[in-house]
Amino acid sequence: MDAQETVISARGLTKRYGKKTALDNVDVEIKKGRLYGLIGSEGAGKTTLLRALAGFIPSCKGEIEILGSTGKGALRRARRSVGAFIDVPACYDELSVGDNLKMRGILLGKKDDERRLELREKFLLKNRHVGKRGLRSASLGVKQVTGIVAAMIGDPKILLLDEPLYGLDTDGLVAARDEFTKLYSEKGVAILASAHDPAELDELATDYIFMSGGRVLEQISADALGGKMAELGLETVGEYYASLTGAETGKGGAK
Repeated sequence: MDAQETVISARGLTKRYGKKTALDNVDVEIKKGRLYGLIGSEGAGKTTLLRALAGFIPSCKGEIEILGSTGKGALRRARRSVGAFIDVPACYDELSVGDNLKMRGILLGKKDDERRLELREKFLLKNRHVGKRGLRSASLGVKQVTGIVAAMIGDPKILLLDEPLYGLDTDGLVAARDEFTKLYSEKGVAILASAHDPAELDELATDYIFMSGGRVLEQISADALGGKMAELGLETVGEYYASLTGAETGKGGAK
């Protein structure tokens, strides 16, 4: 696979819920070995886009190609190489962290997966005690980390992550940022991750996709974005997003 090979191509994605247009003729292109920061205010369409690419919205209009595959059956097979963490962790509340990850491994045909054990060790999940009541009693950070690790089990070629860094403690943030960097820079994984705050992706994203009102305003590399921000005298990605939308922003990010 070429280092710049496109692993996801979407054209004309459109999704309406009644009178509301969640996605409005969206085009995106995701390449191998890149981390794309998906930036937008609440209601911009970020989660809907991630859900459409993951196949959670089968009625979405438009064309999607994943790993060279199109068509319902071929896309279903291609999505076996996609790890997703969207909306909430795809976990069982009644099971512990460890049992949730074991179940995920079993579902992927990797009952004794060394990768699962490696990730659990790295994210310190073995020290996160949630008791006999299972994940239901865990903190938001523990649930987030469990969802992130579950998405990475099975060595997916593509990761679709909905605000994965939100709610993590310092240890979780360090582990996640380090792992994401290794995945795209060393293993060639393509990562599309939305952010609660654009600053979460500083020095992590190689590219950005800006959305508002269900539309993609711009897809741009981090290097090109840095040049534009310098020309405009802007200091943060949040300020740049505000310049695209006309919204007010603070130093931390888009509001």
